[in-house]
Amino acid sequence: MKIRFATINDKKACLKILDELGTEVKQKRGVEKISTEAQRIGGKIFNEIIKRKDTKIFVAEEKGKIIGLATFYLLPNIRHGWHRGHIEDFIVHKEERNKGVGSSLMNYIKDYCKKNKVKVVKLDSGLELRNAHLFYEKHGGKHTEKMYRFDIDYS
Repeated sequence: MKIRFATINDKKACLKILDELGTEVKQKRGVEKISTEAQRIGGKIFNEIIKRKDTKIFVAEEKGKIIGLATFYLLPNIRHGWHRGHIEDFIVHKEERNKGVGSSLMNYIKDYCKKNKVKVVKLDSGLELRNAHLFYEKHGGKHTEKMYRFDIDYS
């Protein structure tokens, strides 16, 4: 298995595995499938992220197939005078779970942070994803704060 940064050539595979995460979360919340519009916009956002220097998509690849990924944002923290990382998406393909893929991905991200002097990484996770929470705690994650979501009404 190889951990690396995603490239534009990985777009289709990355969007597919992100759809798997979205579907899993939505099923646990009792919501229907991801909309076609969301998938279309996700493709545009992928293109934007690949070009940015402050955002990375880490992928776990085996035999030419993307089997896991994490989206990582580097955010300046004015109050502390350093940058922190934020993991928005962390997913391992269902068939590849419990085989060390997630651990390899997390360790690679931590090494990247050490090399780039990132002192803190935060991650948000859906409340329903209890197995994911156990995984994050196993890897040193601490439940330290509450996160709030604000849905903006465009009507």
